Amino acid sequence: QDASDWSTLRLAVNADSLATWFVPAMAAVQGVLFDLVIDDQDHSADWLRRGEVRAAISGSSKPVQGCDCQPLGALRYLATASPAFVRDWFGAQDVTADQLSKAPVITFNSKDALQTRWAEQALRVSVVGPAHWLPSSHAFVDAAIAGLGWGMNPELLAAPALADGRLQELLPGEPLDVPLYWHVSRSVAGAMKPVTEAVRHAASRALRPIS
Repeated sequence: QDASDWSTLRLAVNADSLATWFVPAMAAVQGVLFDLVIDDQDHSADWLRRGEVRAAISGSSKPVQGCDCQPLGALRYLATASPAFVRDWFGAQDVTADQLSKAPVITFNSKDALQTRWAEQALRVSVVGPAHWLPSSHAFVDAAIAGLGWGMNPELLAAPALADGRLQELLPGEPLDVPLYWHVSRSVAGAMKPVTEAVRHAASRALRPIS
C-alpha cells in the first residue's frame, strides 16, 4: 500500500470535536491524508470563506457562500470544577454572580466564549472571573480536576471524572448545548461525499439532537 498518491484534504475543526468524536470519522475514510486547521467553532467558517479549507465544522447554521451546510448535532458542555474548588470558591450555596466574578476560570483562548455564554444562560450575567488560558481540550479537563479553576468541559470528556467524583457541576442541570454544522464547498461536494458521510455518522453516534 502506497500513501504517496492519496489526496490531502484541509479541514477546519474545533478542538473539542477533534478531542471527542471527529477522529473516528477520519479513520472511516480511505485514501485521504487529513490536514486539520484547529479553530473555535464560532470562527472556523472564516477559513472556508477565505478558501483556505474545503470544509469546516462550525457553530453557525448560516451557509458560507458557495457551500452547503448540514446540521451534525449539539456538543454538550458542563460547567465543572473539582469538589475542593467548588467548596473553596462557592461554598455550600448555589453559585452566585458575585462569586462567579471572582473565581478563577479556565479559558481555551481569546476566541473562547463558552464560559461567558454559560454564565449568561445560567445566571443572566456576562461576567466571569480572572482566567487561566489553556489551549488544550484534554489539559482543560485535567486543570479542572487539579483545582485550577472552573470551565466548560465537553460532557464526553468530563464524564469519567464526574462519575468518580473528581469533578462536579457548578449548577447541576444547567448544561450548555453547542450546535455544530458541517459546511462543505460545493466545488468538491461530490468528491467529499465519503468524508461527509463519515462525519455525519460519527456525529450521530456522539452528539445530541439540535434543539
